[in-house]
Amino acid sequence: MIDDRDLSEGLDPAVSERATKERRAAEHQAFADKLAKRSPPDPVERAQIEKARKRTKARAPRIAMHVEARETAGSVVYPAHSDEEGHMYRLADAFGTRSRQFVYSMLKGLGNATADHSLNLDFSPASPDQLAFNAALAVIDGVRPKDEIEAMLAAHMAVANIVLLELVARTRSSVAGHRYEGNGIKRLHVLGNLTTKFMRTYTMQVEALARKRRKGQQNIKVKHVHVYPGGQAVVGNVNHRGGRGYRKNEQRAYERGQAKPTTRAISDSPAVRGANEERAALPVTSDEKGALSIARRCKR
Repeated sequence: MIDDRDLSEGLDPAVSERATKERRAAEHQAFADKLAKRSPPDPVERAQIEKARKRTKARAPRIAMHVEARETAGSVVYPAHSDEEGHMYRLADAFGTRSRQFVYSMLKGLGNATADHSLNLDFSPASPDQLAFNAALAVIDGVRPKDEIEAMLAAHMAVANIVLLELVARTRSSVAGHRYEGNGIKRLHVLGNLTTKFMRTYTMQVEALARKRRKGQQNIKVKHVHVYPGGQAVVGNVNHRGGRGYRKNEQRAYERGQAKPTTRAISDSPAVRGANEERAALPVTSDEKGALSIARRCKR
């Protein structure tokens, strides 16, 4: 089979360029005709579309900017409207700060982190990617940071997600394009380990943001309590004082209370005279010959 590109290689550059444009125009027209032949949505899908439209319109629109690459000034970001001051307030609100320096620094960092490095094969600056840049801004605006620390965490999550998706795509390409032997194994292991690390990093960032917002406190809300026959329940606020020492001493006191009381040994000898009893002689030891008199005891 003869390809049109093979025929255009030996032609004049102008003719070859015109043939390429015609071929692309034919492909676009064929795709447009294919899209035009699609059937309308069924009633179930139409109902879901209406619900999704209402929910989407109820959400607040995320902030977005234009990114333009200039040869002398580098990448430049600017709003789509003419109200520069109002857009600055929106940026400050999105980053949870009043510092313009912080906003400018974050925008510069996001621009460099989301730039497209696929076309530059050396250390030259990458081309700006407006789609990825605005996607990162949408993540930060959706997190609604309360201060600069939460804004940085949100930016880290957005950038980590971009790198994570790129690593997943490269890992899949490595599985499909290389055999599982030799360098193919090393390449797959390196990409797989990096993908796993970025997945864990993203999860840790989300957990760190959640811990910061609840300030280290864990709140448990009980909405339904079922008490069965023979069971007991407490309704109200129950506070447990922390500390291992307190719980250990409390447990020991509980064990002492539950232990059986010790009984004293009962002597076989007669009881000693009480305080309110009449005075009586204490019992003395006797031998086989009988009790000794007081006089005989004194002589001994």
